[in-house]
Amino acid sequence: MTPEKPRIKATLKYLVVLVLVLLVTIFQDYLSSRYNDYSFYASESFLFNTFWILILPVAFLFNWLFQKDSVNKKLPNPFVKRLFFVLLTTLIHILLFASLINLISALFYKHTFGFLRNLNYTISEDLYKYLLIYSVISLVLIRKKKPAQSEKLQYLEQLVVGSGRTKIAIRTSDISYISAASPYIAIHYDDKKQLHTATLKSILKELNPARFVQIHKSTIVNISHVTSFKSRLNGDYDVLLSNKQELRLSRNYVDNFKEKISMSSSS
Repeated sequence: MTPEKPRIKATLKYLVVLVLVLLVTIFQDYLSSRYNDYSFYASESFLFNTFWILILPVAFLFNWLFQKDSVNKKLPNPFVKRLFFVLLTTLIHILLFASLINLISALFYKHTFGFLRNLNYTISEDLYKYLLIYSVISLVLIRKKKPAQSEKLQYLEQLVVGSGRTKIAIRTSDISYISAASPYIAIHYDDKKQLHTATLKSILKELNPARFVQIHKSTIVNISHVTSFKSRLNGDYDVLLSNKQELRLSRNYVDNFKEKISMSSSS
């Protein structure tokens, strides 16, 4: 199922619920008019019940804002965060609703409902509804974040290589560098070399990133075996290993290499 389909279904469900709510509230206004013996105008009932349309857009907009790191730092307490959420959404919703009624009535109705009149009416009659609705929404959307449980990644301590019946276990700490040797990779250790069925990309994921770093599209080096590196004055570098082997450090990998070397030295 494509990502668009769940969104379309969710939107359709929201529209169906919204239409049902509007129909129920309009019908309630009709019953109220019959009970209290006053005229019922469906168009005005629909107009003043459009406040339901604004609930989800306003709620999701402020939820998006309240998920930002800057807001989370200023409002770390969930209760305070919910309180601000309820107050701000209620305020913005009331102002938007009063403006919307004023605009729609001016464009499509014979009588224009003034902004201040709409504002006073909404605050006096419906304020509790807004506070209640957005309080419930805040409980659903804003929750105390559980600290992420950091999974300790297990990296290879040794690498088993070889073909046929002969297998050799090589400690990763003994590996000085790994190079591409298509369709294999070459494991260089203790002045020896063993071919291994893998790719540089796949083996790099299994090695400790604090120890191994890619320095070229065809080379991974163990930084604990690096003794020095020297610029070629063209953006590339020459990396010298403890076994006197010299490798090329491509300019595309320089920043990451220097960062890993710096971290290794400080630790």
